[in-house]
Amino acid sequence: MHPTAPSPEFQAVAAQAGLGHWQTAYRPRPTRIAVPLAVAGAIYIAVVACLAGSNLLENGFGLIILVLFTVFIGLGVLNLAYMKRKSGAGDELHLFERGLIIKGPKTLVSVFHWDDATVYQRLFHYPQTGLTTYNYLLTDDANAPIAIGDPKGAAASAAVNLEGGLADFTLGAAFDRPDQWGPAIQAAITDAQLPNVLARIANGEKVRFGRLALTQHALIVEGATIPWTGLQQITVKDGTAAFKSDGRFFRTREQVYAIPNFFVFKEAVQARSGLTWT
Repeated sequence: MHPTAPSPEFQAVAAQAGLGHWQTAYRPRPTRIAVPLAVAGAIYIAVVACLAGSNLLENGFGLIILVLFTVFIGLGVLNLAYMKRKSGAGDELHLFERGLIIKGPKTLVSVFHWDDATVYQRLFHYPQTGLTTYNYLLTDDANAPIAIGDPKGAAASAAVNLEGGLADFTLGAAFDRPDQWGPAIQAAITDAQLPNVLARIANGEKVRFGRLALTQHALIVEGATIPWTGLQQITVKDGTAAFKSDGRFFRTREQVYAIPNFFVFKEAVQARSGLTWT
């Protein structure tokens, strides 16, 4: 990947939003058409061979079938080529010092700041292949919610985290290298928001992360209060967060993708408890 600096238009948007220095850019993942083309070619050859073997090509009816089938396959190939050329055309993801810009779909331009953005991360691991899909739902008070990354799970994540408010939800592009830009977004948001979260807790505030909350003296999990002094283990298992206290595990009912800014939450819990996540 060769990062491309933003256009003057985006540079002006970034400057107006106070995003600071540009860092890197990502484009949508290329649409792969080699396999569909190979399958279409194999089917075409097999059909032609069958027609030739049955002597149908020796009469007008067989020739008509061959012409129609050739047109059908040709239109399919043209459609694949068009999809490859147009899929995500113009969509861009730009990371800056203090935020990001997402361009697309179409003319939509979303600007998020690290210090007030909320991100819900959904990762799905396939044990059979070792592959992992990445989806990130971004929200704040100024933009419509937008999901970027692999579309798998995007709708389910939005339905849970937006509490059914899907009217303004946008499914963005599957940008290439999600294993790079995804952690970069999480790290930037954590670096920007963690100091304020810890300061608020130290000042006696209750800081909420969805169904979870942190206070100066305790962690609150689904209504259960666990004093920091009694917390023995913090872990993520089978997609849920679990906290051991007095030999008993307290688990979140929902998956970690339903916890807003989960990585900020993780670091805050670790800082208050002195424990390391497993």
